[in-house]
Amino acid sequence: MSKKMLKFVDVHQETPVKRQTDSRKRDFNEIYDQYITDKAKEQSSRCSQCGVPFCQIHCPLQNNIPDWLKLTAEGRLKEAYEISQSTNNMPEVCGRICPQDRLCEGNCVIEQSGHGTVTIGSVEKYITDTAWEKGLGKTTEDFKRIK
Repeated sequence: MSKKMLKFVDVHQETPVKRQTDSRKRDFNEIYDQYITDKAKEQSSRCSQCGVPFCQIHCPLQNNIPDWLKLTAEGRLKEAYEISQSTNNMPEVCGRICPQDRLCEGNCVIEQSGHGTVTIGSVEKYITDTAWEKGLGKTTEDFKRIK
């Protein structure tokens, strides 16, 4: 197993920075800022890669969460995005609106052991936003070719 994983004891849970209320009141942008690359890798490395991934079991889409967390921790974002979108038609939406606190994050093994959950939703948002910025996201033209 990669030395980049299993850091949940040493690295504490950290969510992206919340935007100031004054600026949020003036726009419809997101409440939280996006992770920077180093922070996304660090938070992904907290995944315990447990034998029975309760995060995946409690995901309605059965997303392969441990695998894309591992790839993110290793800096392999293209592959992380490909795995993320292989079971999810809209990972760019789910990273924002899915109730992770009750589903994958709420059932994270390290959350149950008192170490604070892996910030799965924030990492998913980071993966998909980065993929779209790099032109890896599916476009309307891509979907037309699939039909």
